[in-house]
Amino acid sequence: MKIDLTLRQIQIVESLKSKSELTDQIMLDKLLTEEVDFNDIENLCLIINGEFLMEGILPSFEPNPYGLELEGLLDSVNRARIQP
Repeated sequence: MKIDLTLRQIQIVESLKSKSELTDQIMLDKLLTEEVDFNDIENLCLIINGEFLMEGILPSFEPNPYGLELEGLLDSVNRARIQP
């Protein structure tokens, strides 16, 4: 599956790559340059969710602006699971 990302989502993925471990960097690179499969999508969701939990929520547990962007990225990645 090829996942279409907005320019801002690409920037977020590049930022995540810069602070991730090698295995996550490879997975994020795959998102940017190749087609992903269902297992890749699961791993990408874990990476994005981890970033959301660390950087994307306010003390009130509501998403901050970056968290809303991460939710949009997660929606784009997950959309590939349900589209034929």
